[in-house]
Amino acid sequence: MTLEQAPRDMQEQPGEVGFFELLRINPLFRKFWFANAISMLGEWFNTVALFVLIERLTNSALAIGAIFVLRMFALAVPQVFTGVLADRYSRKWLMVAANVASAILVLTLFLVDDSGDIWLIYAVAGGLMVFHAVYVPAENAVLPNLVRKNELLTANALNSATWSASLAIGASIGGLVVAKWGVEVAFVIDSASFLVAAIMLSVLKIPQHKIEPKPGSFWRNALGDVVQGWRIIRNRPEVGRIITAKALWSCFGGGLVYMLVLIGASGEFGEVAAGIGILFAARGVGTGIGPVLARYVFSERSWWPYLLGLLVSTCGLGYLIIGLFQWGAWITILIIIAHAASGANWVLSTVLLQERSEDEWRGRMFATDFLLMTSVNGFSTMAASLLLEYTELGLRNAMILFATLQIISGLLWIILTRPGEKKYAALKPVSPHRQATA
Repeated sequence: MTLEQAPRDMQEQPGEVGFFELLRINPLFRKFWFANAISMLGEWFNTVALFVLIERLTNSALAIGAIFVLRMFALAVPQVFTGVLADRYSRKWLMVAANVASAILVLTLFLVDDSGDIWLIYAVAGGLMVFHAVYVPAENAVLPNLVRKNELLTANALNSATWSASLAIGASIGGLVVAKWGVEVAFVIDSASFLVAAIMLSVLKIPQHKIEPKPGSFWRNALGDVVQGWRIIRNRPEVGRIITAKALWSCFGGGLVYMLVLIGASGEFGEVAAGIGILFAARGVGTGIGPVLARYVFSERSWWPYLLGLLVSTCGLGYLIIGLFQWGAWITILIIIAHAASGANWVLSTVLLQERSEDEWRGRMFATDFLLMTSVNGFSTMAASLLLEYTELGLRNAMILFATLQIISGLLWIILTRPGEKKYAALKPVSPHRQATA
């Protein structure tokens, strides 16, 4: 029996595997990872192109903020039901369908001609996020079925690092491509990447335990499944705590990332497309380093719930320093450090949620995870854009404010979650796997 055919609870090897070892010994995950990497790389070409297109047509900070907000809420709202889809239907075919639909939709951006077509940019940006909302819960819920338990942390770290590398490479190259050849080239690359990823995913055999359909209409059953998912979160506080970890960062991180675009568009780093690309590339490098550090540095799992808060505060500290001093190329170093912390927060919270969730309802947990994160991110960006548009606060002071509040929120997380985590740790039995990796 090959690993591709074997169940995930097969006999495990002690200790976490390395990145290259995982790709070498697990062909199913290797193919899955490669398909995701192609899809993500093209997506960041498209993201930079959208920002540049909006800036050129409107020259408005509020218009740029609006596309951030729209993307976040378009990703958030469908999560109410996309987790049910990921538990009820084939996660593989949901991912394939989302990629194909995205490939078709992005090509409609060729119809944008002048400022009168601004609505089409927003419509496409929102539509792409709706399809991404279908993709994300399926992707995260299926991952534990592709790897052994001692491969799960490495697989998540590699996925997160790949997302970050795609952001860094796609944003930097995408910015340069848009600056030299225009946004149309980015749209073609994006569409092609979605199609290639869909084809690669379609041939994989991905195991899954689905919910048994109940009598009655889909919507009635779907609402029942959603209610059941929230009941699980309420009755399982160890799950509920972790499910808010990404939203914790988003409370002020959403506004801070939006401000990065404004710094890039300010002319401090040259042409707008190149400036945004450089700063987003630094963000990508940081979020890529973070999961790798989490894999090798944070080996003591009992610290993870508290590290989630500390890492959020570390990200805020990086942005606080950026806000306090004159901007220049040096801020890319602090952006890398800040987002290394946010990347580590992401991968640790993802692994904890995967470990604390059962396969039958894991899709709904990750849908809720993303619902909270994206909703809070959207409100954070909205608050930042409105502050900058309608007050005299200014970009630098707004960054200092949001960064300071992010530092405080991370410290509060540690204080508030400590009693529950201590109780959970005392009640939880130690598995042979944990003894072997301790």
